[in-house]
Amino acid sequence: MNQVFYNESDRIVWEEDLEDFIPYKIFDAHVHFWDDSFLPLKDPQRNNFVNSDLQITERWNKQMFPGRDFDYLVFGMPLANADIKANNEFVVSELAGKPNSRKNRLVTPECKTEDIYNDVVKYNFVGMKPYRQFSTTGDINQCRIQDFLTHPQMELANEMGLFITLHLSRYHGCADEQNLIDLEEYTTKKYPNIKWILAHCARSFTYWPLQKAINRLRQIPNIWYDISAVSDVMAQYTLLSKEDHRRILYGSDNFTANAFHGRYVAMGRFWYQIGTPEYAKKNNIHTNSKPILAIYEQLLAFKHAAQLAQLRTEQINDVFYNNAKKLFDLKSM
Repeated sequence: MNQVFYNESDRIVWEEDLEDFIPYKIFDAHVHFWDDSFLPLKDPQRNNFVNSDLQITERWNKQMFPGRDFDYLVFGMPLANADIKANNEFVVSELAGKPNSRKNRLVTPECKTEDIYNDVVKYNFVGMKPYRQFSTTGDINQCRIQDFLTHPQMELANEMGLFITLHLSRYHGCADEQNLIDLEEYTTKKYPNIKWILAHCARSFTYWPLQKAINRLRQIPNIWYDISAVSDVMAQYTLLSKEDHRRILYGSDNFTANAFHGRYVAMGRFWYQIGTPEYAKKNNIHTNSKPILAIYEQLLAFKHAAQLAQLRTEQINDVFYNNAKKLFDLKSM
């Protein structure tokens, strides 16, 4: 993947629109650590993602969020053909000096529960990170939760009270009836001790899934949301105005999803990641401003949604840090 650059338009948006809004203490609940060495030498997925470790992540955060203090919930990169064991061990080693950061173990359906248990005990993983990419059905778009996170794995997570960061599959995401039925059954009957974090505003990159599902989601116990990579104001506003803000966590999806100049554009119920077109890099089109980093687009959407929902400063601080402090039992430093 091409090197990420910070431009003058990024700086202006930070200084004029975000600096007075973003709290000084931040817990990022959606971070991937990755290195291409975890893929076979000739794998076509090499160079698709920025190699990211703690040093790179913190260096970039110092530029994008000057003066802010970060801790993280980190997991590996859920890619087919990747060395899952090596990626998990990489995450463990990178976070050795960050006592208030947490980590989820990357899991596939092939991961044995005894190995997961041993890693949780040995390395202090607080949860699991499954992904639809590993669906046993071979269909990564229409699979159910149980197709990429097995029932024995969920039983273990329930016994140990683990977190699961979940990127919902199926075309309608959180609005899918089967997903809602599964979440209701898992949280109230089968696995009441699992703590679910529904990534990307419960995978609502547009307004529609959350507007359809929020009345049921907010009745489901033991679920939280991270807001990573969502740059649609109405999706963010629906979550902030309809849910308990104490169940919402800041997340960035760092270099995996937000390390480009552009944004996630909603077109009705369709959404797409759109980077800076070449002509915008070279030409002034009624403005001398340039596109900004997608992470800033996400933060602007959250800011505008928070204004519409009339969130108080302390509630904004909760989303960025205090909710995670309580949830992950972070110690005052």
